[in-house]
Amino acid sequence: MKKHVDYYKLERISSRMAKEFGTIPKGDEEEYSFLLYPMEGNLLKLHRKDSLRNGRHAIDAIHMCLLKIDGYINGIEYDYDRFVTDENKAFLEGLLASFDPFTNQEIFTIANKTYDLNTSGDLKKYFETPVKCLLRIEKSIELWTKEFGVNGYFKFIEEQMGHLVKKDEKMNYALMLKSKDDFEKLGIDTSEIPVQR
Repeated sequence: MKKHVDYYKLERISSRMAKEFGTIPKGDEEEYSFLLYPMEGNLLKLHRKDSLRNGRHAIDAIHMCLLKIDGYINGIEYDYDRFVTDENKAFLEGLLASFDPFTNQEIFTIANKTYDLNTSGDLKKYFETPVKCLLRIEKSIELWTKEFGVNGYFKFIEEQMGHLVKKDEKMNYALMLKSKDDFEKLGIDTSEIPVQR
């Protein structure tokens, strides 16, 4: 059964998830760049494709992603359809493609070998980093929107990392495994891979 979402629940999900998962401390963003990069890169590609997709639409998409994550962990299917627009739906799909094993089959194939995606405990561990990254991006959008208007965030990331983001429509992704042992189980050479602690 679907649980209907009102505007208040949509707006409050960020503070609720921040209490539950924590946030990225200021200055520690580099530690999370492996996931921030594909998330922000996907948002930038989608904005380049249609500049009417602005920061407000991206924040709505972040809220929907957070609801989706909360739903996975707690076994709830949230119905936020009445808040979906063409603009925020594109961002929602781009963000989910960057981290969500239930949306992106390639992620599922890898994540399912190291996490038990049927238990709320492992789901919580898996989604901790994506939640923190989504909350960080939301703060960044709010900051740059105040500074430069509705497309301020996209102006900022275009200047900061636009040269690294290919001019294509491929949605990139990343995931964090628990340890180097997990990479080795998957047959991935870890000699060049830093492990986040």
